Amino acid sequence: MTFGAAFLAHPDLFPARRGGATWGACEVTFALPGGPYRFAGLAAAQVEAVRARFGAYIKGMGDADAAGVAVESLVFRMAEEEFREIDTRGWEYGLDLDPAPAAVRLAGLRLAGRLDWRSGLSGALWTPDAGSDSFAGIFENFFRVLTAYRLLEQGGVLVHGAAVAAAGRSLLALGRSGAGKTTFARLALARGAEVLSDDLNALRRAAAGTMVEKLPFTGDLGDSASPSDVFPLAALLRLEKSPDDELVPLGRAEAVGLLLACSPFVNVDPHRRETLLANLGTLVPSAGDPPVWALRFALTGDCWPILERQCLRSTPPAS
Repeated sequence: MTFGAAFLAHPDLFPARRGGATWGACEVTFALPGGPYRFAGLAAAQVEAVRARFGAYIKGMGDADAAGVAVESLVFRMAEEEFREIDTRGWEYGLDLDPAPAAVRLAGLRLAGRLDWRSGLSGALWTPDAGSDSFAGIFENFFRVLTAYRLLEQGGVLVHGAAVAAAGRSLLALGRSGAGKTTFARLALARGAEVLSDDLNALRRAAAGTMVEKLPFTGDLGDSASPSDVFPLAALLRLEKSPDDELVPLGRAEAVGLLLACSPFVNVDPHRRETLLANLGTLVPSAGDPPVWALRFALTGDCWPILERQCLRSTPPAS
Protein backbone atom coordinates (compact mmCIF):
# COMPACT_ATOMS: atom_id res chain seq x y z
CA MET A 1 0.00 0.00 0.00
CA THR A 2 1.17 3.53 -0.78
CA PHE A 3 2.61 5.33 2.23
CA GLY A 4 -0.11 7.30 4.05
CA ALA A 5 -3.00 5.89 2.02
CA ALA A 6 -4.73 4.54 5.14
CA PHE A 7 -4.91 8.03 6.67
CA LEU A 8 -4.53 10.65 3.94
CA ALA A 9 -7.03 11.49 1.21
CA HIS A 10 -4.19 12.44 -1.16
CA PRO A 11 -1.02 10.67 0.01
CA ASP A 12 0.82 11.70 -3.16
CA LEU A 13 0.58 15.32 -1.97
CA PHE A 14 2.39 14.66 1.30
CA PRO A 15 4.57 17.70 2.15
CA ALA A 16 8.00 17.38 0.56
CA ARG A 17 9.62 19.78 3.03
CA ARG A 18 9.04 21.44 6.38
CA GLY A 19 6.77 24.33 5.45
CA GLY A 20 3.28 25.79 5.31
CA ALA A 21 1.10 28.04 7.43
CA THR A 22 1.69 27.58 11.15
CA TRP A 23 -1.17 27.61 13.64
CA GLY A 24 0.11 30.57 15.63
CA ALA A 25 3.03 32.34 17.26
CA CYS A 26 3.18 30.31 20.48
CA GLU A 27 5.99 27.96 21.39
CA VAL A 28 6.76 25.50 24.16
CA THR A 29 9.91 23.66 25.24
CA PHE A 30 10.00 20.27 26.95
CA ALA A 31 12.70 18.82 29.20
CA LEU A 32 12.73 15.15 28.24
CA PRO A 33 15.62 12.73 27.72
CA GLY A 34 17.43 13.73 24.54
CA GLY A 35 16.09 17.30 24.75
CA PRO A 36 15.21 19.95 25.30
CA TYR A 37 12.61 19.81 22.52
CA ARG A 38 11.12 23.08 21.26
CA PHE A 39 7.84 23.25 19.35
CA ALA A 40 6.90 26.52 17.63
CA GLY A 41 4.00 27.63 15.44
CA LEU A 42 1.36 26.60 17.98
CA ALA A 43 -1.98 28.24 18.69
CA ALA A 44 -2.73 29.19 22.28
CA ALA A 45 -5.36 26.44 22.60
CA GLN A 46 -2.83 23.86 21.39
CA VAL A 47 -0.35 24.98 24.03
CA GLU A 48 -2.99 24.62 26.72
CA ALA A 49 -3.84 21.12 25.51
CA VAL A 50 -0.23 19.92 25.72
CA ARG A 51 0.30 21.77 28.99
CA ALA A 52 -2.58 19.82 30.51
CA ARG A 53 -0.92 16.55 29.46
CA PHE A 54 2.80 17.33 29.88
CA GLY A 55 2.89 20.44 32.08
CA ALA A 56 5.50 19.17 34.52
CA TYR A 57 7.93 18.61 31.64
CA ILE A 58 7.63 22.11 30.19
CA LYS A 59 10.62 24.39 30.71
CA GLY A 60 10.43 28.11 31.38
CA MET A 61 11.76 30.40 28.67
CA GLY A 62 14.81 31.37 30.71
CA ASP A 63 15.64 27.72 31.38
CA ALA A 64 15.28 26.84 27.71
CA ASP A 65 17.59 29.65 26.66
CA ALA A 66 20.19 28.63 29.20
CA ALA A 67 20.13 24.99 28.16
CA GLY A 68 20.03 25.60 24.41
CA VAL A 69 17.65 23.88 22.04
CA ALA A 70 18.50 20.36 20.93
CA VAL A 71 15.57 19.64 18.60
CA GLU A 72 13.23 22.13 16.94
CA SER A 73 9.83 21.30 15.46
CA LEU A 74 7.13 23.40 13.81
CA VAL A 75 3.37 22.80 13.85
CA PHE A 76 1.48 23.54 10.63
CA ARG A 77 -2.13 23.72 9.51
CA MET A 78 -3.56 20.99 7.31
CA ALA A 79 -7.14 20.93 6.09
CA GLU A 80 -9.56 18.44 7.63
CA GLU A 81 -10.56 17.15 4.20
CA GLU A 82 -6.95 16.02 3.62
CA PHE A 83 -7.54 13.19 6.10
CA ARG A 84 -9.71 10.14 5.69
CA GLU A 85 -12.60 9.48 8.06
CA ILE A 86 -11.80 6.27 9.94
CA ASP A 87 -14.09 4.10 12.03
CA THR A 88 -11.80 3.20 14.93
CA ARG A 89 -14.16 0.72 16.63
CA GLY A 90 -12.24 -2.50 17.20
CA TRP A 91 -9.28 -1.06 15.33
CA GLU A 92 -5.67 -1.27 16.54
CA TYR A 93 -3.95 2.03 15.81
CA GLY A 94 -0.47 2.15 14.36
CA LEU A 95 1.35 4.99 12.63
CA ASP A 96 2.43 4.62 9.00
CA LEU A 97 6.20 5.24 8.72
CA ASP A 98 8.31 5.82 5.62
CA PRO A 99 12.02 5.94 6.56
CA ALA A 100 14.63 7.32 4.15
CA PRO A 101 18.33 8.13 4.67
CA ALA A 102 17.77 11.86 5.24
CA ALA A 103 14.15 11.92 6.43
CA VAL A 104 11.32 9.94 7.99
CA ARG A 105 7.70 10.55 7.02
CA LEU A 106 4.82 9.53 9.26
CA ALA A 107 1.05 9.58 8.95
CA GLY A 108 -1.70 8.81 11.43
CA LEU A 109 -5.09 9.88 12.68
CA ARG A 110 -5.35 13.58 11.80
CA LEU A 111 -1.59 13.95 11.66
CA ALA A 112 1.17 14.03 9.12
CA GLY A 113 4.78 14.50 10.14
CA ARG A 114 8.37 14.66 8.98
CA LEU A 115 11.72 14.24 10.65
CA ASP A 116 14.59 15.73 8.66
CA TRP A 117 18.36 15.64 9.07
CA ARG A 118 20.01 18.65 7.51
CA SER A 119 21.73 20.79 10.12
CA GLY A 120 20.70 18.40 12.87
CA LEU A 121 17.40 16.69 13.57
CA SER A 122 14.26 18.80 13.12
CA GLY A 123 10.57 17.96 12.97
CA ALA A 124 7.34 19.10 11.38
CA LEU A 125 3.78 18.22 12.39
CA TRP A 126 0.73 18.97 10.22
CA THR A 127 -2.75 18.63 11.71
CA PRO A 128 -6.25 20.07 11.27
CA ASP A 129 -6.77 20.16 15.06
CA ALA A 130 -6.68 23.68 16.48
CA GLY A 131 -6.44 22.50 20.07
CA SER A 132 -9.43 20.31 20.87
CA ASP A 133 -9.46 17.56 23.50
CA SER A 134 -7.83 15.21 20.97
CA PHE A 135 -4.90 17.48 20.12
CA ALA A 136 -2.70 16.27 22.98
CA GLY A 137 -2.95 12.70 21.65
CA ILE A 138 -2.06 13.83 18.11
CA PHE A 139 0.90 15.78 19.47
CA GLU A 140 2.05 12.87 21.63
CA ASN A 141 2.01 10.41 18.74
CA PHE A 142 4.40 12.66 16.82
CA PHE A 143 6.49 13.40 19.92
CA ARG A 144 7.01 9.68 20.59
CA VAL A 145 8.58 9.15 17.18
CA LEU A 146 10.70 12.30 17.49
CA THR A 147 12.00 11.16 20.90
CA ALA A 148 12.82 7.67 19.59
CA TYR A 149 15.02 9.06 16.83
CA ARG A 150 16.66 11.64 19.08
CA LEU A 151 17.60 8.99 21.65
CA LEU A 152 18.97 6.82 18.86
CA GLU A 153 21.21 9.72 17.79
CA GLN A 154 22.53 10.01 21.33
CA GLY A 155 23.44 6.35 21.71
CA GLY A 156 20.30 5.34 23.58
CA VAL A 157 16.96 3.81 22.74
CA LEU A 158 13.26 4.30 23.37
CA VAL A 159 11.97 1.05 24.86
CA HIS A 160 8.43 -0.31 24.91
CA GLY A 161 8.23 -1.79 28.39
CA ALA A 162 7.27 -1.21 32.00
CA ALA A 163 9.93 0.42 34.18
CA VAL A 164 9.69 0.57 37.96
CA ALA A 165 12.09 1.89 40.59
CA ALA A 166 12.77 0.76 44.15
CA ALA A 167 15.71 1.11 46.52
CA GLY A 168 17.36 3.58 44.14
CA ARG A 169 17.46 1.12 41.24
CA SER A 170 15.16 0.16 38.39
CA LEU A 171 13.70 -2.89 36.73
CA LEU A 172 12.65 -2.85 33.08
CA ALA A 173 10.07 -5.48 32.11
CA LEU A 174 9.64 -6.31 28.43
CA GLY A 175 7.46 -8.72 26.52
CA ARG A 176 5.02 -9.17 23.69
CA SER A 177 1.57 -7.58 23.83
CA GLY A 178 -0.39 -9.22 26.64
CA ALA A 179 2.71 -10.54 28.42
CA GLY A 180 1.77 -8.62 31.56
CA LYS A 181 3.67 -5.30 31.53
CA THR A 182 0.79 -3.33 33.03
CA THR A 183 0.09 -6.12 35.54
CA PHE A 184 3.76 -6.08 36.50
CA ALA A 185 3.60 -2.31 37.01
CA ARG A 186 0.49 -2.62 39.19
CA LEU A 187 2.13 -5.29 41.33
CA ALA A 188 5.18 -3.04 41.71
CA LEU A 189 2.98 -0.13 42.75
CA ALA A 190 1.30 -2.28 45.37
CA ARG A 191 4.75 -3.10 46.81
CA GLY A 192 5.58 0.60 47.18
CA ALA A 193 7.75 0.89 44.09
CA GLU A 194 7.60 3.88 41.77
CA VAL A 195 6.21 3.23 38.31
CA LEU A 196 8.19 5.30 35.82
CA SER A 197 6.10 4.37 32.77
CA ASP A 198 4.17 1.23 31.87
CA ASP A 199 4.61 1.94 28.14
CA LEU A 200 7.72 3.83 26.93
CA ASN A 201 10.97 4.58 28.75
CA ALA A 202 14.39 5.91 27.75
CA LEU A 203 17.44 3.68 28.08
CA ARG A 204 20.94 5.21 27.94
CA ARG A 205 24.46 4.23 28.96
CA ALA A 206 26.40 6.29 31.50
CA ALA A 207 29.57 5.85 33.53
CA ALA A 208 27.52 4.16 36.26
CA GLY A 209 26.06 1.65 33.80
CA THR A 210 22.83 1.41 31.83
CA MET A 211 20.27 3.94 33.07
CA VAL A 212 16.48 4.16 32.82
CA GLU A 213 14.82 7.57 32.42
CA LYS A 214 11.15 8.29 32.80
CA LEU A 215 9.09 9.60 29.89
CA PRO A 216 5.54 10.99 30.04
CA PHE A 217 4.40 8.46 27.43
CA THR A 218 2.36 5.98 29.43
CA GLY A 219 -0.18 3.23 29.00
CA ASP A 220 -3.10 2.10 31.11
CA LEU A 221 -1.72 3.36 34.43
CA GLY A 222 -1.44 6.98 33.31
CA ASP A 223 1.27 9.40 34.34
CA SER A 224 2.13 10.71 37.79
CA ALA A 225 2.50 14.06 35.99
CA SER A 226 5.97 14.68 37.35
CA PRO A 227 9.52 13.90 36.18
CA SER A 228 11.61 11.44 38.14
CA ASP A 229 15.22 10.68 38.92
CA VAL A 230 17.41 8.67 36.57
CA PHE A 231 17.87 5.12 37.88
CA PRO A 232 20.55 2.51 37.18
CA LEU A 233 19.09 -0.59 35.59
CA ALA A 234 19.27 -3.40 38.14
CA ALA A 235 17.86 -6.00 35.75
CA LEU A 236 16.20 -6.47 32.41
CA LEU A 237 13.21 -8.82 32.61
CA ARG A 238 11.41 -10.80 29.91
CA LEU A 239 7.89 -11.36 31.21
CA GLU A 240 6.27 -14.77 30.99
CA LYS A 241 2.97 -15.52 32.71
CA SER A 242 3.16 -18.73 34.70
CA PRO A 243 1.46 -20.51 37.62
CA ASP A 244 4.77 -20.28 39.49
CA ASP A 245 7.17 -17.42 40.23
CA GLU A 246 10.80 -17.81 39.27
CA LEU A 247 13.74 -16.12 37.58
CA VAL A 248 15.60 -17.87 34.79
CA PRO A 249 18.88 -16.31 33.58
CA LEU A 250 19.16 -15.24 29.93
CA GLY A 251 22.23 -14.56 27.80
CA ARG A 252 23.48 -11.35 26.23
CA ALA A 253 22.29 -12.27 22.74
CA GLU A 254 18.78 -12.86 24.08
CA ALA A 255 18.88 -9.47 25.80
CA VAL A 256 19.92 -7.64 22.64
CA GLY A 257 17.24 -9.44 20.64
CA LEU A 258 14.62 -8.59 23.24
CA LEU A 259 15.54 -4.91 23.21
CA LEU A 260 15.57 -4.88 19.41
CA ALA A 261 12.01 -6.21 19.33
CA CYS A 262 10.95 -3.60 21.88
CA SER A 263 12.51 -0.51 20.22
CA PRO A 264 9.48 0.96 18.42
CA PHE A 265 9.70 3.05 15.24
CA VAL A 266 13.46 2.81 14.80
CA ASN A 267 13.50 -1.00 14.64
CA VAL A 268 11.61 -0.92 11.32
CA ASP A 269 13.99 1.65 9.81
CA PRO A 270 16.49 -0.19 7.58
CA HIS A 271 18.63 2.95 7.18
CA ARG A 272 19.38 3.10 10.91
CA ARG A 273 19.51 -0.59 11.78
CA GLU A 274 23.30 -0.60 12.23
CA THR A 275 23.09 2.39 14.58
CA LEU A 276 20.37 0.70 16.60
CA LEU A 277 22.31 -2.54 16.93
CA ALA A 278 25.44 -0.63 17.96
CA ASN A 279 23.46 1.24 20.62
CA LEU A 280 21.98 -1.99 21.97
CA GLY A 281 25.46 -3.49 22.13
CA THR A 282 26.55 -0.51 24.26
CA LEU A 283 23.52 -0.80 26.54
CA VAL A 284 24.22 -4.51 27.09
CA PRO A 285 28.02 -4.54 26.81
CA SER A 286 28.62 -7.96 28.33
CA ALA A 287 26.92 -10.91 29.94
CA GLY A 288 25.53 -9.86 33.30
CA ASP A 289 25.78 -6.11 32.58
CA PRO A 290 22.95 -5.53 33.25
CA PRO A 291 21.64 -8.88 34.51
CA VAL A 292 18.92 -10.31 32.24
CA TRP A 293 16.25 -12.71 33.42
CA ALA A 294 13.10 -14.39 32.22
CA LEU A 295 10.56 -13.58 34.94
CA ARG A 296 7.90 -16.26 35.14
CA PHE A 297 5.23 -14.82 37.37
CA ALA A 298 1.70 -15.40 38.60
CA LEU A 299 -0.83 -12.65 39.34
CA THR A 300 -0.49 -12.95 43.12
CA GLY A 301 2.49 -10.64 43.45
CA ASP A 302 4.64 -13.34 45.04
CA CYS A 303 7.41 -12.65 42.54
CA TRP A 304 8.41 -9.50 44.41
CA PRO A 305 10.38 -11.12 47.21
CA ILE A 306 12.35 -12.93 44.50
CA LEU A 307 12.98 -9.69 42.62
CA GLU A 308 13.98 -7.83 45.77
CA ARG A 309 16.41 -10.57 46.72
CA GLN A 310 17.89 -11.32 43.29
CA CYS A 311 17.69 -7.98 41.44
CA LEU A 312 17.36 -5.05 43.80
CA ARG A 313 20.08 -5.86 46.27
CA SER A 314 23.10 -3.55 46.20
CA THR A 315 25.42 -6.05 44.49
CA PRO A 316 24.14 -7.46 41.18
CA PRO A 317 24.21 -11.26 40.91
CA ALA A 318 27.15 -12.79 39.11
CA SER A 319 26.55 -13.83 35.51
